[in-house]
Amino acid sequence: MARRRRRRKSRNMTAWGIGGCAVLAVWWWYSGEDTAQSTTPADVVALADPAAPMRVALRSDRPEIPGTPLDPGVLEKGDHTSATDDEASVSAVSARAAALLDSGQQAFAREDWLTARQHLNEALKLGVEPSELTRLRADLTRIADATIFSSRILAGDPLVEAYVVKTGDTLGKIAKGLNISDDLLARVNGIQNKNMIHIGQRLKVVRGPFRAVVRKKSYSLDIYLGDTFIRRYKVGLGEDDSTPRGEWRVQNKLKNPTYYPPRGGKIIGADNPKNPLGERWVGLVGVEGETLGLLRYGIHGTIEPQSIGKSLSLGCIRMYNEDVEFIYDLLVEKHSIVTIQ
Repeated sequence: MARRRRRRKSRNMTAWGIGGCAVLAVWWWYSGEDTAQSTTPADVVALADPAAPMRVALRSDRPEIPGTPLDPGVLEKGDHTSATDDEASVSAVSARAAALLDSGQQAFAREDWLTARQHLNEALKLGVEPSELTRLRADLTRIADATIFSSRILAGDPLVEAYVVKTGDTLGKIAKGLNISDDLLARVNGIQNKNMIHIGQRLKVVRGPFRAVVRKKSYSLDIYLGDTFIRRYKVGLGEDDSTPRGEWRVQNKLKNPTYYPPRGGKIIGADNPKNPLGERWVGLVGVEGETLGLLRYGIHGTIEPQSIGKSLSLGCIRMYNEDVEFIYDLLVEKHSIVTIQ
């Protein structure tokens, strides 16, 4: 099956590959649907400090069950390792999660997106029944589309804000200050040419960075903005458990990568439909634990869609091509963390 590709004149970097992956050498070693509505002047603020922690203030109408502290982790049902193991505490946490799920679904039904997002996300953190997870994630994905990836800004949303372009600004400079990509800024604001912004133009910006959690057991990759769940994707992983667990940082990104076989053989060009990497490469470097210092692993597309949901690669994380193109826009070099569990 042929792939859509745009030829690029400059391809003067070399690359290695491992696990069906390729990495640009110079970059590797030296690069460190909802209808839009306008915002009010009160929404226009200066760029926030990107280093500030992104914590969502709890709303007063959120259901409370005394004595059940919020588990700070984002876990699957059954993954909890609570400090208190007594039956009453576990039951209270389950009751609180159920109450949050119910209130979140009610808010979702009336399109109160911020309340719904907060309550449903808290329920996901606490752990809900497996039968509820698919709908819960689907609702949070729709909320993300309405609040983050549309051009609309809801008053009081801590994840996004309005920004007015000033002298000396470029889309890349604005994006860098927020730990997001200029591709994402262009996507959210419907900008066709990233070089064409003007002084006084009002943009919707997102406070990054995004991060990813890969769960090997379920062959899934979850995207978060801070602690807020955004969406889930299916992935393919390394055979014989060859995708290392641990914490990784995005090291580099490449469109239309050239494939250099890790075990020798013919180099496959970027415009060749036999290139196994698809059209996007997100290179990773291990930063913690057993992954520390590991290179040449990454997230990429595939020409073998049947491998998604299976362990068939030599170690990298495979995604459907249309999915990895979106992931590519969300994750940023040196700031986005990918955790493999």
